[in-house]
Amino acid sequence: MPSFTKSAQKARPPLYRCKPFCYCGRRLGAGRSRKTISIRAVAAAARVSVTTVSHVVSGKRPVNPETAKRVRRTMRRLGYVPNHVARSLVLGRTQTIGLLVPDIANPYFANLARGVEDGAEALGFSVVLCNTDFNANREARYMDVLRARGLDGIIYAAGAPPSFRRLAEVAKSFPLVVVDEQILGIQAPSIVSNNRAGGYLVGKHLAALGHRKALYVGGPPILQTAKERLAGFEEAFLEASGASIHKVYADYRREGGYLAVKDFLRATTDFSAIFAGNDLMAIGAIQALREAGKTVPNDISVVGFDDTPLAELHNPPLSTVRQPVYELGRHAAETMIRTLEPTRHPVPSTLVLDVSFIDRGSTAAVARRTRPTRPAARVDR
Repeated sequence: MPSFTKSAQKARPPLYRCKPFCYCGRRLGAGRSRKTISIRAVAAAARVSVTTVSHVVSGKRPVNPETAKRVRRTMRRLGYVPNHVARSLVLGRTQTIGLLVPDIANPYFANLARGVEDGAEALGFSVVLCNTDFNANREARYMDVLRARGLDGIIYAAGAPPSFRRLAEVAKSFPLVVVDEQILGIQAPSIVSNNRAGGYLVGKHLAALGHRKALYVGGPPILQTAKERLAGFEEAFLEASGASIHKVYADYRREGGYLAVKDFLRATTDFSAIFAGNDLMAIGAIQALREAGKTVPNDISVVGFDDTPLAELHNPPLSTVRQPVYELGRHAAETMIRTLEPTRHPVPSTLVLDVSFIDRGSTAAVARRTRPTRPAARVDR
């Protein structure tokens, strides 16, 4: 085995050591998160107690405005982020609630979700949004996930009817608030609009315009909202002499309203007005009428329900019942948070909000129709 002299060993090229830089030229480790800033560090820098910082973060106790301002400025300067996991262990809550909606593509539910989020945020809570797409299995899975992750409660906007039995089981052991629907047999607070009054306003409006034959395009008849809207409509419209109502049902989507009216037109056109259970189905109904050569409102008057932004932008602008959608969501969030502190805030079993009728360009008085004269029979000589 060859031996190496001391000089030879010195002559060997040194092992190459990579410099601590990455290919972008930045030093390795640069950009990594800094050491977590503790609440004690914030208190020391702001010259206040740890308890004062905690009160500023939680908002549960009053703090001198100037002191609170100094604490928040210090938190921003140091990059302090409250440890919500530790806080939830102390409070026994995560300060987070879940919201289940059946169709976030519907502007109605988008506005409802905004109301829930704003109401929850004002009280120091966050919201996790889940879109069930009217799918009972997906809805059940989301409920399991939200409970497994320790959320404080669930706000439920009615989706697939088969889920009601499971919903009743959830309500027995978990904080639940139902919004936009009353579900019989479930022990949970509900926040709804006065759907019966809304249907009554539609019936009165169409009857006053001289309509006596109407087509009702309702949502799933198992839903209490659909039943209430129809009941109110019948009560007002059938007061007029000779009035009658045809009934078809769909799924509260535009395509559902379109197909329901398209199929019905194959059987008869013996009606002069349509009352659809929501704005999306009303817009779908208008599409079906146009394809059949009918104009709105000259041939057929159409009324929706909800007063989503689409109603005003549609051509013609849609007459509809205005629901206080944003307020429904906000009240639902406030009610949910009250259920978590029942001793401090009594929770009503049902809160009903008023509705109003918005008269736009999709309804008109019934035109007097003259019986068409038959052409004289042709006689060949």
